[in-house]
Amino acid sequence: MPTTKITRSLAALALLGAATLATGCAGASMQRVDPRADDDVGGTLIDSADVIAATDSAAEDLAGVLLAYEANQLVVAATTIKNESIQPFNTALLTDRMRNSLVRRTSPRVKYLAREHIDEVLRERQGKREGVYAGGAMRKLLGADYLLTGRINSLSKRYEGDRADYFQLNFVLVDAEDSTIVWSDSYEFKKVGDAGVIYQ
Repeated sequence: MPTTKITRSLAALALLGAATLATGCAGASMQRVDPRADDDVGGTLIDSADVIAATDSAAEDLAGVLLAYEANQLVVAATTIKNESIQPFNTALLTDRMRNSLVRRTSPRVKYLAREHIDEVLRERQGKREGVYAGGAMRKLLGADYLLTGRINSLSKRYEGDRADYFQLNFVLVDAEDSTIVWSDSYEFKKVGDAGVIYQ
């Protein structure tokens, strides 16, 4: 009889452990959504739909400008977009997406520099020059003809639980020799909503 009770107790513990494990593995619910569409979370700041719309529009316009040049070896370096808005924002989302689109549209006529990887490039060059790595012909690092950059500005209002946010996402192509702006574009929007949404 005691053996039967012990067996039942062990079986109950095993079932409880299995149920706990199953519940822990289930996790929170998730639904994959279109990043180009507004979501149900709300909020009035920059979101994925704004990033996609802004970079798609700017890249399409700039690609036409770059391909119109007679020179077949233009060199462009993407530099940091300044964030002067109220929203903490990783501006590499804009730079990377725009550059990816431009590479697809304008290569090989236009070359793009990966200046954010310059430390890795310099180490690799040094290793080849010292014979640590085998390498091809030595070449100088390219200088840029144009710098692709920009700035984010914003204007915000709050009243009790409501807020309104206006944003400008500005992109410019700057001549790297004389600093003249040879192309510019902007994307702007204004959103009104609740002030309770937390952005990260």
